[in-house]
Amino acid sequence: MDEKNSMEKTYSRKSALPVYQTKLDPPLSNTYGRRSRRSLALYATATFFIFLIITYGFPVSFPCLYSQSSPGYWSTQSNIPSTNKSSLVPLEAHIMSKCPDAKTCLEELVVPAMQQIVDKVDFRLSYIGKVDDDGMIHCMHGPDECLGNMLGLCANDLFPNNPKISLGFSTCLTMSYKRIPSRDLVESCALEHGLPFDDLNACISEEGKGLDLLEASVKRSAEAGVKKSCTVRVDGEQWCVMDGGEWKNCKGGHEVKDLVAEVERLYKAE
Repeated sequence: MDEKNSMEKTYSRKSALPVYQTKLDPPLSNTYGRRSRRSLALYATATFFIFLIITYGFPVSFPCLYSQSSPGYWSTQSNIPSTNKSSLVPLEAHIMSKCPDAKTCLEELVVPAMQQIVDKVDFRLSYIGKVDDDGMIHCMHGPDECLGNMLGLCANDLFPNNPKISLGFSTCLTMSYKRIPSRDLVESCALEHGLPFDDLNACISEEGKGLDLLEASVKRSAEAGVKKSCTVRVDGEQWCVMDGGEWKNCKGGHEVKDLVAEVERLYKAE
């Protein structure tokens, strides 16, 4: 999804006018950093609260596309069996929250596979971006994507050992990636997967830990050499990549059964 030249061009330009920003407001850049926490807080507040004021009296309902009737859904009420974490197989998906390839990757591979191997893997959802020398965080699709990434990371921080909730929530957002981070979408996904909206909002606020989580996640992806959204890694090695709507560089196939078989093979060996 993110060719190097395309990413650099995106990083250097100003982001498009955000949905909730009026033409009288100064344009927002597509970066976040320590020195811009207050700007982040103001933007997050505008995104999640001013929307209701602007549209008061004209409520519009957009139910999350990743609903209970959608393929790949699992119940967040079921519990994950207690397992020694050292015996679990590391499984990681690196994405950008507003990337169409991430939607396809989660919908066609990661979530259906996790239905079968959730008790055998140590799953992590990481995000792709760039941290410059000044500590500013760049997201390819602008500040909306930075917020979407942070929301996914905050969900995992609230439920660190329950991917049925955190991955379910993140996937719910990505299924409607064009609308991230609209409040109605976030509230719908949070309600569907049992996440407290107020806690999510606090996490991405100025005093929250969302920015720290995003910086750590972006650096993790960079250290792993990941540049494509979506890249799936198994046991620390690249296993398959969804890029430009196509599966590429896949070891042993790109279907759900292939990923499940590889995880089960490694799990038995461990």
